Amino acid sequence: MIIGKLEDFKSSDFIHENIKKAFDYIASHDLLSLPEGKTVVDGDNVWVNRQSYVGRDFKNCKIEGHQRYLDLQIVLKGTEGFGYVNITRKGLEITSPYDEVKDKANYKGELDGIIYLHDHQFALVYPEDLHMPLIKVNDETIEKAVFKIKL
Repeated sequence: MIIGKLEDFKSSDFIHENIKKAFDYIASHDLLSLPEGKTVVDGDNVWVNRQSYVGRDFKNCKIEGHQRYLDLQIVLKGTEGFGYVNITRKGLEITSPYDEVKDKANYKGELDGIIYLHDHQFALVYPEDLHMPLIKVNDETIEKAVFKIKL
């Protein structure tokens, strides 16, 4: 997992072509002005889901993992708690088996930690990085863009 501020990264910092495409798109678009929902960047290689919501209580959040796509979760406005745990951690239990169509499985277990993503901060999540997004920090609306980047 890579955690950072958008202004500290550019596409040339990455080797993977689809990650470069995502960062090029970020550099040339106002993500806050995107309509909510899915916007295709490059077919099924890179797309972004623009979201607006109030975070959820911790007990209502789920640990999730992906196999075919990286998640690039960017908080555009607001603050969100973001839990993380490595897939090899003992004691994790699968609660929803992997769904190929959704590229997602859900788990329960102990997190390794929680970070707080603020305006223009991101988490780039790899398949071994299980994560728990949406954790409520306060009652403000969170504006977010989640890029799905095909491996």
